[in-house]
Amino acid sequence: MSPDATSFMGGIWEFIAYCSTASTLRDSKISPKEGRLPNATKGAPHLREIFYRMGLSDKDIVALSGGHTLGRAHADRSGFEGPWTREPLKFDNSYFVELLKGESEGLLKLPTDIALLDDPVFRPFVELYAKDEDAFFTDYAKSHKKLSELGFTPNSKKIKDSVILAQSAVGVLVTAAVVIVSYVYEVRKKAK
Repeated sequence: MSPDATSFMGGIWEFIAYCSTASTLRDSKISPKEGRLPNATKGAPHLREIFYRMGLSDKDIVALSGGHTLGRAHADRSGFEGPWTREPLKFDNSYFVELLKGESEGLLKLPTDIALLDDPVFRPFVELYAKDEDAFFTDYAKSHKKLSELGFTPNSKKIKDSVILAQSAVGVLVTAAVVIVSYVYEVRKKAK
């Protein structure tokens, strides 16, 4: 990934490296079972049901929702269409800023996004992250790491740092590839 692309993404590669430094990645050829990811048409109780059973907190739920700052929903995959932010290839706190603005033409707001505003425990985190990008980055990194390490229990043998580093590097490369493909898709879409 070039320095220009890293800069374009708002420094996300350093951020992802931080998140996955101690994580290990498992290869999977199958999609998660139904019910492991939140249903976008439901509200706060459903978000808590999904994330609490993974040992995640309300703060984690809101921080991880900020991942919507990147990318867009595709109708053929989710039933929803559109980006959450004006710059869907830049990792920043704009997801929260846009949420607080209310309806914005051309931007997606799912029922689960609105739930973050309506819930009295979630909303203070939305407000914090909208005004303090560093707080969002810090909390997102911690929450992403917790989510990434779910089910990871090292066996009695010590896992070598080089193995963890190699697995983390693969994760960063996969993420970079996804972002590049998304960028090419957006460029081609706009060219049509």
